[in-house]
Amino acid sequence: MENSPFTVERLLQLPVFRGSEIMAGHAGIAKEIYYISSVEMPDLTGFLRPNELIITTGYAFRHEPMLLCRLLDEMHRIGSSAIGIKTRRVIQEVPAEALYKSNLYGIPLFDIPLENSFIDMTHAVIDQVLQRQAFLLREVREVNQQFTNLVLNRRTTELVVLIGNMLACEAAVLKEDGEIESATSQFDVRQIQQKRPIQVGSRVMGYLAISRELKEQERFERMCLDHAVTVLAIDFTIRQSQQLQREREQESFLVELFSGSAHQEDLLRYRAKQLGISLRQYHYVIVMRVQSKVEMAQKERDEQLAQVYHLLLQKLNKPGVHARKGVVINDSLLVLCSSAFAEADKQKADAEALMRELALLQEEFSAQWQLAVGIGGAREHLADVPASSREAYKAIAVGAKTRPKQEMVHYHEILVEDLLLDNTGHPVLAALTSMLIEPLVRYDEEYGTELLATLGAFLQSGGNTKRVAEEMFIHRNSVLYRLERIGEILQTDLNDPEVRFRLDVAMRVWKTQGVDIHSFE
Repeated sequence: MENSPFTVERLLQLPVFRGSEIMAGHAGIAKEIYYISSVEMPDLTGFLRPNELIITTGYAFRHEPMLLCRLLDEMHRIGSSAIGIKTRRVIQEVPAEALYKSNLYGIPLFDIPLENSFIDMTHAVIDQVLQRQAFLLREVREVNQQFTNLVLNRRTTELVVLIGNMLACEAAVLKEDGEIESATSQFDVRQIQQKRPIQVGSRVMGYLAISRELKEQERFERMCLDHAVTVLAIDFTIRQSQQLQREREQESFLVELFSGSAHQEDLLRYRAKQLGISLRQYHYVIVMRVQSKVEMAQKERDEQLAQVYHLLLQKLNKPGVHARKGVVINDSLLVLCSSAFAEADKQKADAEALMRELALLQEEFSAQWQLAVGIGGAREHLADVPASSREAYKAIAVGAKTRPKQEMVHYHEILVEDLLLDNTGHPVLAALTSMLIEPLVRYDEEYGTELLATLGAFLQSGGNTKRVAEEMFIHRNSVLYRLERIGEILQTDLNDPEVRFRLDVAMRVWKTQGVDIHSFE
């Protein structure tokens, strides 16, 4: 009988309780008993326990029988199981109000024969409770062993099904954000009645949800649920450890890849595949550089910058196989991207999609920080990825000088500037800037005009004066006047294609002054 709950009904079948008769509260005979206490105090507030059996001589109620009603109220509040009284010892009759409350609360109130020894009754009840407890512990230990084996063998779905069968309900393991990770076949989030957090340390990693509320008396089921949560915490710990190890390996691989220290293509592809990095036909690099908008102490800046990059990496490096992975190197976030397309516009579209994903995150720090993005050209071989990263760095540095209003610059947009940077200091380029740019700079400084800016907008727009006027917020006639003045100062015809070409080259050389060409090596 140890596998059966020790109820009030079974209690009254024990030899030491022979002759006991239930006076009221018959509806509660199925209540399980966990404890027994022999008490003679009128007020047990704060001392009673759930599923407790109280036996008494009634001595505390001899002068005021109605105190028995107060005891029943407290037993009902706590969830005690039953009360036995030797009615013929001290009190001869139980008050009708007490019998009424016994029936109302479903707490069996039974009469104990005078000759029955409290000590014998206590020993008998404790023996039954311990037998039942030992049985439950053996059962739970076996269940825990099953749970542990399933977790260690990474069979979480089977574990969830087993939990559902044991608790006779639907069950599921939910991720931290509430997404279903594994569940029984009929599970529906709308049916969740109880949700237990799965914690690793102080962090909640997920939840175990079931479709019914376990009752207090369902001790075995509650113990099973407790053990399930414990082993799932082990499972989450294992997965977290594996994920951290994979992230470290991915970071090491990316650092090695971007540095150019590894050149064996087959080995690079094998390692990338093992680390869950998706590879397509082409590979290119996006470099993101976070820059401060406000003045702050170096230590504060470094701490906040590290936090911003950490948040960006969390968004980028989601667990699983993805077509892009990032790593922070020297105050820049480098992202390895794979694509089926080699065209610059396709890469830029992918980068714009990535920026949309990060948009909400950007809003959080946009007041203090700004993001500059450079995109390198596509390569078919992983071993050539370092060249793409250098191009991405160039796109950021050159773009800041030539396209300051663009947050994102592709290397193909600054090809001419890159060519000119390779020839920095060439006498022809120096002559062009001396003849075509410096006179306008001096004029602007002397008269406070914007001729050089107007010329730059004119060249960039392809000679569209209407667009120049809109960009500079001036009337088109003012644009025409400034262009005429530029022609006079330089003694050139701005409508001559050859002149425009030379002006464009000179302007690009001027704008890229100060760019450190050695920083990309």
